[in-house]
Amino acid sequence: MAKITSNEFVKVAWVLDANMTPAQAAAPSAAILNAAIDLSPAIAWQDFALGATDSDDVDDRGIVDPGNAVTRGFANFEGTLSFFRDANPDDSTSDFVKAWETFKVPRTYGYLVLRVAEKRWNEPFASGDRVSVFRFVADVITDDTEGDDSVKFSVNFLPQGVLYPYTRVAGGTVAGVAPTATLAVGESDALNPTVDGTSARAVSTYSSSDTSIASVSANGVKRGVSAGEATISVTVPGGAPITQVVTVTA
Repeated sequence: MAKITSNEFVKVAWVLDANMTPAQAAAPSAAILNAAIDLSPAIAWQDFALGATDSDDVDDRGIVDPGNAVTRGFANFEGTLSFFRDANPDDSTSDFVKAWETFKVPRTYGYLVLRVAEKRWNEPFASGDRVSVFRFVADVITDDTEGDDSVKFSVNFLPQGVLYPYTRVAGGTVAGVAPTATLAVGESDALNPTVDGTSARAVSTYSSSDTSIASVSANGVKRGVSAGEATISVTVPGGAPITQVVTVTA
């Protein structure tokens, strides 16, 4: 399996809870993200953990729940980040001091935004960038220093139920979907919406006005079901829906 070297191509930003709503997190604007706190220069790879896991159910019954009940929990994701400390804690311009000031008080709510392998970390967010957005509360802070090693602190982040993996920064020119198309019954074809020329197929949502005539899968594969006409709607995060009228022939 191929691997991508992430050197200089990982950007992590922290958006304060007051500066973004859960609805905006589905496709945040570049303006919101570029006004956020850029944590990237202060982060150490040690203990870096930020991502989703494979389940969002927790077996944690209340005393009045029936036996073997499974209670749905927050979307299952996690975050632990280690930050370098600055030798001069009074340097308010330092990226390291900014990180410390951001998280020194526990129970700080906000959104961690992760961009990987798109651009270098010091390039600003732009419309169409693929990002993952996690709503967290910054919880336990621990010192992470041993011997003559660098002086660091670690922050554990607790999930708050809002997760948008590989969504897109709002804006950009949405294209790649022809206004009309023709399919025979039983024939399939894939839609491939783009934002500024980059495929947005995996992060878009799809629907059909009449699935008895033309269906469309969650991955954008449309299929002729019976003779007639149906409208396929494609919604790219942060963009207006675009449609395609599909004529299905017998």
